[in-house]
Amino acid sequence: MNALNKMSKSFAKIYRNFILLTVFGIAMGALEGIVVIYLKQIYYPKGFDFPLVLFPPRMFFIEEIREASTILMLVCIGIIAGENFYERFSYFLYAFAVWDIC
Repeated sequence: MNALNKMSKSFAKIYRNFILLTVFGIAMGALEGIVVIYLKQIYYPKGFDFPLVLFPPRMFFIEEIREASTILMLVCIGIIAGENFYERFSYFLYAFAVWDIC
């Protein structure tokens, strides 16, 4: 009975982690989408039209920082959720997939 109870607790932890990672990924995706909408409204208030207006050069650096920060947050949440390299990497991939779909 002890082994079964231990397995049940392990499954519950994995299930809980996936639920929390799903919520985190959806929230991150929504936040990222909102930021992109704001940036689009600021830099392209009339929408996209030809000829395209180039992004100001300083904004490329800000965009790179935004993307790198997003990936770093997803890596950190994978590290927090997992207990070994494979679990951490799997949780990162799952959170990344949910975020990317949203």
